[in-house]
Amino acid sequence: MTPDTLNSIAERNSRNVELSKRTTEQELSDLSWQQLALEQDIFARLGSIAALHLQHGAAQDAEVVRTLQDRQHAQELLRQQLQSAEQAVAHTLADKQNLHARIDGIDQQARETLEQDPDYAQRVEQLDQAQAAHREHVSGYEELRQECAQKRPTFDVNPLYCYLRSHAFGTEQYRRKRINRAMDTWLARKVNYTANRKNELSLIAMGERNEAMQLARGTLIETLSASIDTQLEQAREQLGLSALLGEVGARETQVNDAKGRANAVQQQLAAFALNQDPHYLRARELLTEQLKTQSIGQLIDLAGQTPDDADDRIVEQLQGLHARLRKMDADKAGLQHDLEELHTRYARAKELQRKLRNGGFSGSDIYFDLSTDFERLLASYMDGDTTLGLVIDALNQARTIVRRSQSAARQTFVSASTTSFSFTTTSVNNSSQTTASFSSTRTTDNF
Repeated sequence: MTPDTLNSIAERNSRNVELSKRTTEQELSDLSWQQLALEQDIFARLGSIAALHLQHGAAQDAEVVRTLQDRQHAQELLRQQLQSAEQAVAHTLADKQNLHARIDGIDQQARETLEQDPDYAQRVEQLDQAQAAHREHVSGYEELRQECAQKRPTFDVNPLYCYLRSHAFGTEQYRRKRINRAMDTWLARKVNYTANRKNELSLIAMGERNEAMQLARGTLIETLSASIDTQLEQAREQLGLSALLGEVGARETQVNDAKGRANAVQQQLAAFALNQDPHYLRARELLTEQLKTQSIGQLIDLAGQTPDDADDRIVEQLQGLHARLRKMDADKAGLQHDLEELHTRYARAKELQRKLRNGGFSGSDIYFDLSTDFERLLASYMDGDTTLGLVIDALNQARTIVRRSQSAARQTFVSASTTSFSFTTTSVNNSSQTTASFSSTRTTDNF
């Protein structure tokens, strides 16, 4: 699986959740409008029953109806704006995808052309060998480095040894008076200074050589990678890569602008779904004012007690409408619960997208050899059965480098070992002349 495929799956997942969320928001908003309209219808029918003596006028009823109509019109206008912005996003993304396909074609063409160049082929082969040497000597380098770090402090334990070392005993830099020289010589014999100092210097030299050869291998990889990349970039430029990259940048700006417009419209539509828009609030205020003394259910019960036979027919209709109203309340609660879950899923989807964009999961040199189906893993993550960390771990384990480039070399670079050594050391002490001894076996140094 390529990074583009991986990101496309994640983007499609976010898009699907977003569409489900938007559909639910629209259903919730429409249901709220239907609920208000039904309440107004019920109240208007109750108003025709003279015995109830409801205090409301035709002007107030008309304002409720007008407010509900304005709400529908405002939503429709926002949905048209959203559709326009989304179409712009879709068209621009399609253009961007086509540009990426052309860039991939240029990259492939440049590589195929360079493969016919003997100098380029030689550098690629050298880079393969250098990277292989790094991988081969990793453990040896780390073991020697750790062993040197552990054994160096043993030469700083004995104060007499440290005293003689600080005065450069046994070297041309040693400058002491005759009486001091005699004493220092006697102390040196007591701590076996000459042999121990020789072993310490040998340990230092081997550690420095270990680091130097690691640096040499790393420098070789960097040099070869830079040379290969330079040739590759030049070949890409000759095929017009810069112009295409500029177009991709322009499309990215257009996509972001369109997404910004779409997000702004979605926020306004979300207010309708949450019944926070001014039209809903005004209609609810008017209906609440009309029903400030008794609920609709109570008024219907009172209407059923009037002596007029004509009122009975109205009450029968009202009872059916009231049952619909109660069902709407239950449906509304269900949609609100669904919407909360979709908000959670959407947040998870966007978090994964951000992680894939910023976590080193892109590049033409990368391929993911997953042992499990990624879409199944994604579904488990979206359901909350798998954490984001486990998804990222699975991708890191499956990530491999399939093309040679400087960035790939840096990502897969591992410290090389120069050799394999073993040491045996006896601690320096004041009462023994035991020699600190070291044995070493060296493998052939390979670059």
